[in-house]
Amino acid sequence: MNQITRRNFLFSVGKYSSLFFFTPRLLAQSSRVYNPKKPNVVLIVADDMGWSDVGYHNPNLRTPVIDSLVRTGVELDCHYVQPQCTPTRVALMTGRYPSRFGNHCTQASNSQSYPIGTLTMASMLKSLGYETAMSGKWHMGSRPEWGPNHYGFDHSYGSLAGAVGMYDHRYRLNSPYRQTWHRNHEFVDEVGHATDLVTKEAVSLIRKKRKKPFFLYVPYHSVHTPLVADHRLISLYDHIKNPDRRLMAATITHLDNCIGKIIEALDKTKQRENTLIIFFSDNGGIHGKYGGGNYPPPDPALTEGFSLNKPLRSGKTHVYEGGMRVPAFVNWPGKVKPHKVTQPMHAVDWMPTLAALLGFSTNTNHKWDGQNIWPFITERGKQELERQLYWVWGAKRNRVALRLGRWKILRDDRKSDWELYNLKEDPNEENDLAGKMPDKKKQLLRYFEQEKAKDAL
Repeated sequence: MNQITRRNFLFSVGKYSSLFFFTPRLLAQSSRVYNPKKPNVVLIVADDMGWSDVGYHNPNLRTPVIDSLVRTGVELDCHYVQPQCTPTRVALMTGRYPSRFGNHCTQASNSQSYPIGTLTMASMLKSLGYETAMSGKWHMGSRPEWGPNHYGFDHSYGSLAGAVGMYDHRYRLNSPYRQTWHRNHEFVDEVGHATDLVTKEAVSLIRKKRKKPFFLYVPYHSVHTPLVADHRLISLYDHIKNPDRRLMAATITHLDNCIGKIIEALDKTKQRENTLIIFFSDNGGIHGKYGGGNYPPPDPALTEGFSLNKPLRSGKTHVYEGGMRVPAFVNWPGKVKPHKVTQPMHAVDWMPTLAALLGFSTNTNHKWDGQNIWPFITERGKQELERQLYWVWGAKRNRVALRLGRWKILRDDRKSDWELYNLKEDPNEENDLAGKMPDKKKQLLRYFEQEKAKDAL
């Protein structure tokens, strides 16, 4: 197959991915090979954790739990998300790019992200006999009538809106969604650090006696601002000169400790061997300063460098690599062997991947943008796919990008020119090739317009 034909073929695969990846034969094989007994699935999502905000990328940080899970699991070295929280959550829960639902989904939003009745990861797994639960940050509709229990979750806890004060559990000052902490859509007042409360609920759900497998979604508020950490954790980082970076480092270690409690609960209930753990951050870390004052004190202003995406360029809300390529891994003892996957993948892939793994019958009506990445996780997909990935950020489509194989085209501001990068040779996006390679730029722009035509504008 020549190169042009292959690209056209792969584009058609992206458009009709369910036909290609989920034939009845493959689904039957997937059930036989992977799943004599359906595994539990624990999906943990960190908030605003940058590329260098984990110990296995940065030796100055203490994240022993995360590091151990990476070391004994599968490191996903090229895992992409959307540049901000709500869009990533939409992509994850639906298997579709958020722009397919409208521009309101392409940045953080308190409005309803997609219609009730949309097939979600939770409703898909529920149809397969799973008990479904979440503990943490929803942010795909900040009213109870738009909450997770309307989208396939049997149980939900945490905040309906976005980031909250760590101890008052309230959303932003002067917001109509200030009261947001809930259990099954009933607002509750509880005492404790939000990260600890989310963990406590998750552990309680793991310990619950049940006769069927469970899906537990744990989207933490940490390490999103406002940052509040115990002084004992901060003191671990006395060697770091920037006090704001010390605070962030302590917050990261706190999150790591809490993930450790989830793993411990799985071990103590003897469910660890039959539990697939997936972890990633919802977007890159904040690039630059943070002004503070969005939440009740303490919500300190933070200097540049409190969050780290280096060596990747830029950060949260931007379509450079630092805003969208994030720490990620899979861990499943005895089922996946430790290795590193460099195949580009995206949050939209988890829906079709779990469908193939667990035996969910698919059809083209689902319109998934994702692909089944399980062969790469199990090392059966040795050859990287030259696949196409697509991003839109902002209600006015301010920042957009498309990746095809090693090539990436982007515009990080509506007033700026298109930029072109060879990510194989220039992963940190330092050498813009748009002026030197106009034909390649035109080719990727053509693919970009094809993707744009599928959006609900």
